[in-house]
Amino acid sequence: MNSNDVLARAEEALRRHGTAPRLEQRARAAQRRSAGRKVMRIIWAAAATLLAVIVAGLVLPTGIGTTGVMIASLVFALVVIGIVMMPGQRLPDAATLPTTALALLPLRTESWLASQRALLPAPAQRLSDGIGLKLEALAPQLQTLDEREPAAAEIRRLIADELPELVKGYGRVPMALRRDGIDGMAPDKQLIDGLTVVDSELARMSEQLARGDLEKLATQGKYLELKYQGDTLG
Repeated sequence: MNSNDVLARAEEALRRHGTAPRLEQRARAAQRRSAGRKVMRIIWAAAATLLAVIVAGLVLPTGIGTTGVMIASLVFALVVIGIVMMPGQRLPDAATLPTTALALLPLRTESWLASQRALLPAPAQRLSDGIGLKLEALAPQLQTLDEREPAAAEIRRLIADELPELVKGYGRVPMALRRDGIDGMAPDKQLIDGLTVVDSELARMSEQLARGDLEKLATQGKYLELKYQGDTLG
């Protein structure tokens, strides 16, 4: 399947469901959580400032006066500015992905990819949405996969090394050269082709893991069937 087929299927899925892309939803949800935390900090700062003014007014013989109110207001304003200027949710760092536990790796990679989505061209954004869904689906399959298994090394290499390096490599290309490139090599197309390969590989890996689980289940079921049939016949 080429990149055009993948993009066509992704666009059809988005039209069918009528929803924002998954990674875009996750990025927006993270922004809302960050904004909500800042609002709560401002509310707590306002409550603390008001409480301090009330206590000072009760303790001081002459009250806090106009000067005290102005000082309290200034302190509160500085606190609010500090809260607003604080960075939001810390973005995932691709450098930590290779050392992340395998069971946590798909969702960590998905979060990192969500943080990079806005930097990608529109076709690559749609591909990244599909990759995000596959990473999310892959997460439960890796909960019991031994890190020493060859499959674990292959999965880790793809989603902790090759996928981040592909996206970071595209980000290092100057904006003016991304679409047309140099000597016929267009970074936009290379990125889309690379993400298409990642998407296909994730689907293949998930299918192989599922087939392996089914084979183990079938083997165990046959063993139990033979064991208890043998006991009954005996």
